[in-house]
Amino acid sequence: MSRGFRDADTTQALSDQAVATAIERILDRGRDEALAAASSPEDPRYGRCQDCGGGIGEERLEALPTAIRCVRCQAAWEQSHPY
Repeated sequence: MSRGFRDADTTQALSDQAVATAIERILDRGRDEALAAASSPEDPRYGRCQDCGGGIGEERLEALPTAIRCVRCQAAWEQSHPY
C-alpha cells in the first residue's frame, strides 16, 4: 500500500463515522431545543410527560424543573437507553 492513501474500506468507515457523528449532533440539538421549550413554565407542555402525556408530579418538578417525563416513563426510557 502506498503511503498517504487509505484503502476503500478504511475510507468508507471514516465516512460512515463522520455521517453518524453529524446525525448525532443534529439529534442532540433537537433534544436540547425541545427540552428548553418544554422546561419553561410558560410553555403549555410544561408539566406534561412527553411520552404518555400525563402529568409530571409536583415533587418531581420541584426537584427537577427541566423534567420532560413522568417517573414511570423516565424509568422505562432509561431501561431502553442504557448508555
